[in-house]
Amino acid sequence: PDTLCVYLRKRHIYTLRKGVNMTNNPEIQGVVAKLIEKCSDIETIYLISNKISTNGTLTSFKLSLIVKDEVESISELECRLYMEVDSDMPYDIVLYTRKEFDELKDDEGTFAWKIYNSGAVLYG
Repeated sequence: PDTLCVYLRKRHIYTLRKGVNMTNNPEIQGVVAKLIEKCSDIETIYLISNKISTNGTLTSFKLSLIVKDEVESISELECRLYMEVDSDMPYDIVLYTRKEFDELKDDEGTFAWKIYNSGAVLYG
């Protein structure tokens, strides 16, 4: 169909609506900018998923943050970021230390593998 565009990326096929590029979405980019501003330990940010309503508007999204290994508590950092980074759009974040992510990204059964192979890098 002419409304769909299919491309191959790292052994997987994804189908996207033509013209819909969520990596440039202002809501997503605004949250990414705030996360980077609030946390200097972020090395990479991936867009993992986004939900689109039937009329084609973004309704929510999920990001993965890869942070420096020196971060003492991932759970405390996650809580702090949720408290400090507000958005009108619902969003979720998943955090990994660099070491954790690098160890898991090549293991096909892990969420880190899915992020690495199908996520879009927004920062880093």
